[in-house]
Amino acid sequence: MARILVADDDSDIRQLVIYSLADEGHEVSTAKNGQEAIDHVVASPPDLLVLDIMMPEMDGYDVLRALEEQGKTGFTKILVLTAKGSERDWKLGYDLGADRYMTKPFDPEELLETVNDMLSASADELAAKREEEQDRANLLSQLESIFGEG
Repeated sequence: MARILVADDDSDIRQLVIYSLADEGHEVSTAKNGQEAIDHVVASPPDLLVLDIMMPEMDGYDVLRALEEQGKTGFTKILVLTAKGSERDWKLGYDLGADRYMTKPFDPEELLETVNDMLSASADELAAKREEEQDRANLLSQLESIFGEG
């Protein structure tokens, strides 16, 4: 099975994700903040990073930027799992290198299905899905801007 890093400052969320993924046989480690996540990925890149956005010290967007700067995003698949659910948030996540984006609250079964889909997907398949989601997020973000101003 896969090595997965869960980066989230909420211990209840970390435990729920650990339980869901470890029960499926994955090796799960955790980080409580963005800097811990970066340190872990740099030292030993996991197969998948489950990344929250709103964390202390360094938020998930900063983690994505730092990993991109260090050339680590190509080695680790990234699932953003966050309460930030606007189209602008989705767009930014994808623009910064996330492969998938899920919002909290989440269904543990859906999380497991998404993780397994991501782990079985090739880099090309993930890139195609990311591009599709970026296009969708761009369009919806533009609509949010248009209708949010009125």
